[in-house]
Amino acid sequence: MTEPTYTPGMFVWRELNVPDLDKAKGFYGELFNWAFEDVPMGDFDYPMIKAGDQAIGGMMKMEGAEHPPHWMSYVSVEDVDASAKAAAARGGKVAVGPMDIPNVGRFAVVGDPDGAWVTVFRAAQGDPAPGQMPGLGTFCWETLSANDLARAEAFYAEVVGWSVGPGPGGPDNHVFKVGEVAVADVQKAQNMPPSWATYVVVANLADAHAKLTKLGGKTFLERYDVPGVGGIGFFADPQGAMLGLFEPSAG
Repeated sequence: MTEPTYTPGMFVWRELNVPDLDKAKGFYGELFNWAFEDVPMGDFDYPMIKAGDQAIGGMMKMEGAEHPPHWMSYVSVEDVDASAKAAAARGGKVAVGPMDIPNVGRFAVVGDPDGAWVTVFRAAQGDPAPGQMPGLGTFCWETLSANDLARAEAFYAEVVGWSVGPGPGGPDNHVFKVGEVAVADVQKAQNMPPSWATYVVVANLADAHAKLTKLGGKTFLERYDVPGVGGIGFFADPQGAMLGLFEPSAG
């Protein structure tokens, strides 16, 4: 039997939390050409998001109105309990867990000192093998918006093990790294609360915004160009969950 392999510090899953799963399936299926497979999880079914044959994320039905609809990113860690303990010791919070999901893995939902939330995760079957450049309709990047960059960088160094390097967006933009591999960027929170954002690759930002508007979404940032990288945009789906879009530079 092959031993599972892991990629600590890499983002390995994304999950949409919304009240109406059927509405979300209709919107995202049309927007990104995603398919969905309901996987039995004991007393409920978990809709798996698929881009072609690749499972790239999932959906959870929200009960009540304690939290707004949102996307959640999962980052692989070697020890969920140690990461949760480090988060609390560094001024963060642990909202859920650490706890096990049978046959899936162990996780905890942690908040940093500014109030941005992420899930630390250890998969029972190992992490996906690092792939090539993300294709259309797949997740490709994460951004942390923080009030205090130095505090955020110190927090995630302890909780996840990331190092920090210069980013492409100027002096207030840095990247989190696993070894020499950049996995996310961190920047000053401006005109929005501190939060994590994830991005999906699209062929053309203008076309994506036009389509999502027709489907009931709302554009918040039509386009921001990062020289040599590509263009990014942000929108809210019909239930209010925010998501980023990424149009790669030619070549």
